Amino acid sequence: MTQKEFEARARRLITAEDYHLVESLYMAAGNMDKDEFCKEMRAMCAYDGANDHIELRQCLKEIGRRVGGMDAELSFLRKAINKEREELAEFLIGKASAYNDTDFYSAAVKLIGQKQVTLCKIRMELPLWSEDMQYINDNLK
Repeated sequence: MTQKEFEARARRLITAEDYHLVESLYMAAGNMDKDEFCKEMRAMCAYDGANDHIELRQCLKEIGRRVGGMDAELSFLRKAINKEREELAEFLIGKASAYNDTDFYSAAVKLIGQKQVTLCKIRMELPLWSEDMQYINDNLK
């Protein structure tokens, strides 16, 4: 939801800084309906009638900051895990090619998928197996 959409649904203006926190709260709300979320936010926020703005209460600001921080940390951890998986898969692909071992190959496919394994083998200039050729044939039609 954009700031403009939030303002239209809440029928109040909000500062960009506060909206950033509202956006974190909305993303953390899961599958909550936009209109219901905006209605509840409107009820929980202070209203400044002079400039038609709503202001987040301090507790909502703190929750929004924490949720935003946790979301950033989760994103960092996901990237780190994906990098580790790719490195492990590359190791397994190398071992699979060196020892002609389908178990290493299968483990790499489970980690990162057939497409990424095939692309990795091409990048590593390793010989393509029948599974790789089949994948390429099936997906380049």
